[in-house]
Amino acid sequence: MDPSCAFDRVAVVGTGGYGWHFLCALLATKRLHVRAVTSTTDTQSSLIKQSGLVKQKHTDKQKRIAKLRELGAEIVEYDDPTSEAFAAAFSDIHTVVSAVGLSGVTSQIAMIDGALAAGVRWFIPSEYGVAHYASTWMPFPSPLAPKTDVDRYLRDHAMPRGLAHTVIYTGMALDYLDPASIGLKLASRSATLVGRGGTPVSFTPAHNVVQLVCDIVQRPHEMMNRTIRFASSTAKMRELIKVATNGEHGERVKIVCVDEAKAKFCELAKHQDPRAFQIYSRLLIEEGLGQINRMNEPLDNAMFPDIDAEPVGRTLERLMEHSEPNVQINPTPAHRTASAKSVTDGLGRRFRDFNM
Repeated sequence: MDPSCAFDRVAVVGTGGYGWHFLCALLATKRLHVRAVTSTTDTQSSLIKQSGLVKQKHTDKQKRIAKLRELGAEIVEYDDPTSEAFAAAFSDIHTVVSAVGLSGVTSQIAMIDGALAAGVRWFIPSEYGVAHYASTWMPFPSPLAPKTDVDRYLRDHAMPRGLAHTVIYTGMALDYLDPASIGLKLASRSATLVGRGGTPVSFTPAHNVVQLVCDIVQRPHEMMNRTIRFASSTAKMRELIKVATNGEHGERVKIVCVDEAKAKFCELAKHQDPRAFQIYSRLLIEEGLGQINRMNEPLDNAMFPDIDAEPVGRTLERLMEHSEPNVQINPTPAHRTASAKSVTDGLGRRFRDFNM
């Protein structure tokens, strides 16, 4: 990078989930100063606390932090998710990558304000999924609605004040989320299908998401103030069910009508039952909202030729085999102009159609 306009000081907010993987990948480049920003408090939900898993979670977090220090990361902790706390955590940082979970999405408003106060130049919000579209049938805001507020705040408030941003959509990662959350029960080789399962869904496995984010962070001038849409493959639920059930149907597949699923979702959501989000995910897919280019937006796969995209069929097979992907992080991604040709014909020739 040109030293006069370097973006070589990166902070990642969150040390679990994607945060851990982003930090390890960025550290592996040996080209960046990497800071892990993490909360000192337990942010798990009350249901997780009641389950008795808090101690294990805490232990895991301390082990992660110790390992990150060993790998060369700077560790900064904050007590409360306020703009003042984030401003202090982002001191001397050029780029902030947010990796907070769904429950922490709203804290990104304070994160953005803190980034502005600290003089951060570039902010990447926690997306790595699908864009939020309002569902007309839902009687209250969807669980993904706060993401829209964050995107709007970046565009209308932060960007005019000099903070660039990049929104990244990658579809669903079946090796990051539990496949059972969308009805694929791999252990029993069975499935639950909401509706007909005929709408296309975008998928990108977790290791490809990590490679993508690591690549983007190292190409700031190409990637600022734009939306990146990358999908390793596309498929319909009925196609994935063939893989999950080894091609067998009948008793292995339970079909639930859409109206029944909507009623069950509303009932569970009123009581803040975590199972509501699983039903919501299945309804989102059946409604066609699981495709990141559903409005015919061009995909940007062609801008990242170094990423060996894994099709979702192989991801499912790998999960059933309990095998790990071969992940390689490119420390010096090729720089290409922002006008590089995007993939506009579905998902490119290699994974244009997913026929099982």
